[in-house]
Amino acid sequence: MNRIVLMLSVLLCLSAVRARATDYYVAPHGNDSGPGTRSRPFASIQKAADKMSAGDTCVIRAGTYRQAVVLDDISGQPGKPIRFRAAKGERVVLDGTEPIQGRWSPYTNAIYKAPLDEEDVSQLFVDGRMQIEARWPNIEFGDLLKRERWAKAGPGSCYGTMVDSNLATTAIDWTGALATLNVAHQWSTWWTFVASHEKGSDTFTYEKKLGGIANYANKPKRWEDDYYYLTGKLEALDAPAEWFHDTEAGLLYLRTDDGRSPAGRRAAYKKRIYAFDASGCAHLEFAGLDFFACTFRLAGCSNSVVDSCRLLFPTCSRRKRPGGRTPRPVTTVRGDDNIVRNTGIAYASHTGLDVTGNRNVVENCIIHDTGWSGKGPVLRVTGEWADAIRGNGNIVRRNTLYNGEGVILYYRGGSHLLEYNHVFNGGLLTKDVALVYTSTPLCAGSIVRYNWVHGCQTDPFIGRGKDGGGIGIRGDDMSRELTVHHNVVWDCGMVGIIVKGDNNNVYNNTVFGVGPADTDKRHSRYGGHLLIPTRAEPKKAWAKWQEKWPLLKVQNANSFFINNAVCSITWRNKPLPDSPRIANNPILPRRAEEWLRDPANLDFRPGARSPLTDAGIAVQGLTGSYKGKAPDVGAYEHNGRFWKPGADWQWADRP
Repeated sequence: MNRIVLMLSVLLCLSAVRARATDYYVAPHGNDSGPGTRSRPFASIQKAADKMSAGDTCVIRAGTYRQAVVLDDISGQPGKPIRFRAAKGERVVLDGTEPIQGRWSPYTNAIYKAPLDEEDVSQLFVDGRMQIEARWPNIEFGDLLKRERWAKAGPGSCYGTMVDSNLATTAIDWTGALATLNVAHQWSTWWTFVASHEKGSDTFTYEKKLGGIANYANKPKRWEDDYYYLTGKLEALDAPAEWFHDTEAGLLYLRTDDGRSPAGRRAAYKKRIYAFDASGCAHLEFAGLDFFACTFRLAGCSNSVVDSCRLLFPTCSRRKRPGGRTPRPVTTVRGDDNIVRNTGIAYASHTGLDVTGNRNVVENCIIHDTGWSGKGPVLRVTGEWADAIRGNGNIVRRNTLYNGEGVILYYRGGSHLLEYNHVFNGGLLTKDVALVYTSTPLCAGSIVRYNWVHGCQTDPFIGRGKDGGGIGIRGDDMSRELTVHHNVVWDCGMVGIIVKGDNNNVYNNTVFGVGPADTDKRHSRYGGHLLIPTRAEPKKAWAKWQEKWPLLKVQNANSFFINNAVCSITWRNKPLPDSPRIANNPILPRRAEEWLRDPANLDFRPGARSPLTDAGIAVQGLTGSYKGKAPDVGAYEHNGRFWKPGADWQWADRP
């Protein structure tokens, strides 16, 4: 009997020991045949991951790790996550590149070559600095999001044909080159291949297979103000910090910034996409990690956290050859109840961060300079398309989001909350763009509040004179039950706020400085500071999703537009009959600073004697608490809390 009791005691002790969380250590000098302790760490993160269970932590010591970790169906528990974190006070770099091992030899004109037998090279770095793939027109790294550095279409261009007098001066036969085209409506960019061109010609052709062109294919004038650039030719390698990879010959060509041999410098190419690739996992945590030229993917994961990580050049892709599919990897969180916080993401060629699912949170992050190949918002947050209208509920809070090719913050799905974000400088490579964008009845229940939104000056549409393009906040076609309140919107070329559809609530926003940036008028004939569509919802042949819902004969008949401080109100069609639902939107003077404290220094509160003070109307269920006789008009109360949006930290990340 005593022996049985003793054995049971031993088993219970062993069980208790295993129940305690284990810390596994990884270090560059480690060995995977060891125990993974602090004194005898593993060399690979994957080795630690394969041993971990709920409550365990992988402590990663300082150093650079060129590793790809796959996590498949491993999970922690509530209160006992599986953690991967940098050792306290130590810098851990997860590096997606591989050094060029081949010997460099001179080629011509300060260009050097080295053997590199890789199927797909999408990105190259020298001493940590991104090099530019050989292209025409030439650019430097700082020009990645400058539309004016692209080539421009000329008269005679049409679908399938590009005409540009400057093309003839390149003395290159561009047949077979990759063409990046921002054409037609110019809110999207395509990759295709040059089907035919002759050296010295001002014209090239390409296949008419640009998906989504829709009815723009037969609008000739829409093709004569387009933008494009060309890559994929060794002859285009004619500027410092440019490279070209000849896949068939297995040779890499590089012209360094100083024209000298790359030998002895840290030349490396992007090799890995994901440093962490998790699928079907739950209760994971990643903290304090630096990602360089690689990223993470959480696919079908739940209750997981990414905290205080930094991602530089996380994703990059390009189409290599005709007929092949073009993978576009993105930093991804897909699943439910996940959190990304205190994290920085910069210089992704496409979307900066893509979050899909329910009840996910993106908070206190800085994401910028994305979409420089012409594709993807800075932050994309959506629910599953098939989900119920109110079934998503993601939160985007206190983020700083800026410098994007088009849309900065894109959201789709119901009951999302977007608040206290600083969103600016979008539409840098496209037009017909809004900085904060949604559409369709699936947006119902979403709230956009307490955000600063500014800096969207895009090219105007053909035939609209000197009016600019660019929108601040947009609820696009068939929006329903969307709420937009207490936002400040300025410096947009065409429209400050537009919400289409019906049953929307737009109140207590401050909008000024709308119109082309190069004029004192700052008033757009086409758009306006507040644009209220009332016409029937138009049927759009290319929008197949419209078939899911009936089109309205009158828009915004049941919407509220109240207490907005704007410099103009424009109706798309005609004003609705007198209604308390659309009221009390005083027109600011041309110089908004006359009614606001100090907008030049980002103080948008009403001045001491501003007509906006106590000038609002209270509507039950909409306007909240206020000081004084009545709510103030606009985004701030004169004596109320002076809220500021954006992340509470700064990131000195410029390469």
